Amino acid sequence: MPYQEDQQAPLAPLDVVIIGAGAAGLSAARALLASDPDHKSIQTVTIVEAASYVGGRVDSDDDFVPGNRIDLGAEFIHGWRTMLTDVVEANKERWEEEQLNGLLLEEIFIASHADGGPGKDPTKDGKYGVYYLSKEDKILRYDTDDEDFCRMSDALSSLVHMEIDGAEAAIFTGEASCDASDPTSSAIDKSMSLADYLDETSAISPRMAGLLDAGYGNTAACTDLGQISLQAHVDFEKYWDANEEEGDVRLHPRIGMVGVVDALREEIESDSRCRILLNWTVKTVEWEQEVIITSSLGGRILANKVVVTAPPPVITSKQILQFQPPLPQWKLDAFNMVGMERAIKVILKFNQRVWPEDVQTVISEEGPHSIVPEVWFRDVTEIRQGETKQIHLAVCFLTSKAADAFLKKIDTMIQLEKYTSTNVPLERQKINAAADIVIDQLATVFPKSKADIQAAYISAIMHDWGNVETIKGGYMYPKVGITRQHFSDLAQSLGHRLFFAGEATNTGACCTVQAAMETGVRAANQILENNNS
Repeated sequence: MPYQEDQQAPLAPLDVVIIGAGAAGLSAARALLASDPDHKSIQTVTIVEAASYVGGRVDSDDDFVPGNRIDLGAEFIHGWRTMLTDVVEANKERWEEEQLNGLLLEEIFIASHADGGPGKDPTKDGKYGVYYLSKEDKILRYDTDDEDFCRMSDALSSLVHMEIDGAEAAIFTGEASCDASDPTSSAIDKSMSLADYLDETSAISPRMAGLLDAGYGNTAACTDLGQISLQAHVDFEKYWDANEEEGDVRLHPRIGMVGVVDALREEIESDSRCRILLNWTVKTVEWEQEVIITSSLGGRILANKVVVTAPPPVITSKQILQFQPPLPQWKLDAFNMVGMERAIKVILKFNQRVWPEDVQTVISEEGPHSIVPEVWFRDVTEIRQGETKQIHLAVCFLTSKAADAFLKKIDTMIQLEKYTSTNVPLERQKINAAADIVIDQLATVFPKSKADIQAAYISAIMHDWGNVETIKGGYMYPKVGITRQHFSDLAQSLGHRLFFAGEATNTGACCTVQAAMETGVRAANQILENNNS
């Protein structure tokens, strides 16, 4: 239930601690403070954050391209009229006044099938996406009439039409058309994986199996499609279709997704009741009677209510975060039904474009010289000492098995001493190896010599979310066997003291920044309702 301005104030003053300063935590704090503009019931809101920055999986590198904030985590805005885009709309005028030298919102061509691709039309400036079949050394445009590709696209698009509540479910049987067909009905097992469903319908040709992993598994599941719940994924698709208007954009690189986080932070920190403690890693949460939060360095905070926004792998790991008493088994069972695997971004900077000007995205199946599933391209303006220069970025996104294979290849290259130097730190050697892998792939996919690409290459950065101890991955996926009751359990509070938020606890659909924001508001309303009862 969204907070209503005429809601009665809670009867007792509250001190609330929020664990995690990501989108969920910031949104929870915002909703709590807004619920009590007269300072009658919300006494203090303290956000404790293990990292040295605010944002969680929304972070940026502000030095890689001077004058720009290059997103290391969430980057694309998928869907409009959400809590996320409400913040964008509220700050649009202010941001545009900052002399952006370009549109605030950059249209993106969605090539990944998991994000609703392939797009039907190029962007307003003529950008589109392509698909690389490494085994055939062949590129397919977004508007290809390749029968196998079209049949795969139609099968994935038809997921939103499936009905799984009863014994019947829609099974794709249409002819290849690159347009979702009317499904027919057939019995389907609720515990079926997405891979099992696609196998049963024979919708995916062996030719397309690699593209399916690259353009769907890499994004929708961050895992092998055999591990993702068909029912939960269909529920997600339906939620997005019903609740979010179409529109895929990213913010101007001088703002970035981190601009949204900054706006939320500015709003809540303008309230004297709010404080944010960075580099404050929670070790234990005692919640049986009064709530005591203890940090890894021995700091202690007492509270009436606590909102936990930590990712599932952190909550279920006793080595990172401990609850006293332990969380009940039904709550742990729910968190264990949510998967979260490694996610890596590698961003290469070039002084000239080394890919076709009208190509914005390429999805590539795995092959001898093709290991990165998704690469999208972007032109930005570098501002250095008052001088401007156009820079071209290749942004690579890898999750799960693709990310693991990428790291393994880097380690092999390091072990072969190709990048070994007493003057170069190991992390820089790894980035150099990663860049070389990407350059090799670009030279394979596009008609450009590797020497020409290397001549245009400037530098690279790499960020591995799986290596962040208090995050442990990219974003969630619903495991085979998860039920709607599990999602309800994820969102359920404990003992009127412990509340849970974070994108994995969203009972509608997860995997987005707006999903995390929604859960923060839900947790805030649970606290307010509980204190009024």
